[in-house]
Amino acid sequence: MERKAIRTPSSANTIVTVGRVRFGHDPFPVIAGPRAVESEDQVMKAAEIVAESGGAVLRGGAFKPTSSPYGFSGLGEPALKMLQKAGESVGLPTVTKVLEQKDVGVVAEHVDMIHIDPGSMQNFELLRVVGGAGKPVLLERGGSATVDEWLWSAEYILAENNDQIVMCEAGIRTFEQSTTATLDLTSVAVVKEQSHLPIIVAPSGAAGAQTRMRPMALAAQGVGADGIMIEVHPNPSEAQTVESQQLNPAGFAELMDALGVHRIRLNIDMIDRDLVRLLASRHELAMEIGRMKADSGSPVRAPLRERELLDIIRAEAETSGLDPDQMEILFNLILEQSRAAQRRERASE
Repeated sequence: MERKAIRTPSSANTIVTVGRVRFGHDPFPVIAGPRAVESEDQVMKAAEIVAESGGAVLRGGAFKPTSSPYGFSGLGEPALKMLQKAGESVGLPTVTKVLEQKDVGVVAEHVDMIHIDPGSMQNFELLRVVGGAGKPVLLERGGSATVDEWLWSAEYILAENNDQIVMCEAGIRTFEQSTTATLDLTSVAVVKEQSHLPIIVAPSGAAGAQTRMRPMALAAQGVGADGIMIEVHPNPSEAQTVESQQLNPAGFAELMDALGVHRIRLNIDMIDRDLVRLLASRHELAMEIGRMKADSGSPVRAPLRERELLDIIRAEAETSGLDPDQMEILFNLILEQSRAAQRRERASE
C-alpha cells in the first residue's frame, strides 16, 4: 500500500505555507502565544509581544481540552474572532486547535492553520474533515503514539489531497514523573528520515516549568527541527490556564535571543526571499519578451533599451540613498542572466 507521508528516493521535502511563513524552508519559525485566549486585551498584548520578538505565527486556544469538567475550556467562537483580529493587527498568521468536527468550519474561517490536539490525533473522522477544510494542519503527536501511528494519522489528511501538514512533537508518556511528559527529540530525526513533512517541537507542556523551556527549545533547534511552538502570556500569574507552561514577555525575548531568531534579522530574511521571488517573476517576463523577439527576428540584445533601464535604475538608486554604480553592476548581472537564458532557448529550438 502506497503511503503518501513516507519519503521515497524521489521525494522533495514538503514546504508548508502559513501566511507568509514557510515551514521546512524559512529559518526556524517560532509559533507563540497564550495557551488560551482569555480576553481581547490579553491576546492583543500577547500578539504584540510575539511580533516584537520575532515570532512567525500567533497561537491561542479558543476550544481548550481540559482534564476536569470545571476547568477553563475556552471562549469558543468569540476567541477565534479575537485571535484573528490580534494576528491581523501585528501582521502574523494564526493557529488554533479544533476539537470537534462541528467546529471545523468556523475555525477554518478565522485562522490560517488548524491545530490537531494530541488527544485527537487518532480521531480519524476529525482528521478527514480538517484535511478537507483547505487549511494547513499542525498535527501534534499523541502522548501514547508511536512515530508510525503518528505518520498514519497524517495519511488521513493527505488522503484529502492536503499535503500542507506540519508534524509537532510535544512529548510522550513514560514512567518519568519529574515532568508531565518526556520530550522525544529522537522523533525529529526519525520523522526527517522517514517522511518529507516538516516537523516542529512544542516544549512547553513537556518541560512543565518555565526554566526548562529554553534548554528544550535549544535542543530542538540543535537536532534539526523546522521550528518550535511555545506558550507566551502577558502575565502568566494571571492566566486562567497552567502558569508554569507559559513564558512572560521577558522570558520569551530571552529565548528568541538565545535561538538567534531576531525580529530585524527575520525581516531582512523575508525581504531577501521576496527579492528572489520578484527576480523570478522578472525572469519569466523577460523570457516572454525574448520569445516575441525571436518570432519577429529581432536580436536578443537591445542596447538602447538596456541603457534606458540602467539610467532609470541609477536615478531610483540615488533617490533611495543607494550607490548608483553598485546598482548598475547588479542590474547588468540580471540583464546578462536574461540574455543568456534567451540565447539558450533559441539554440534549443
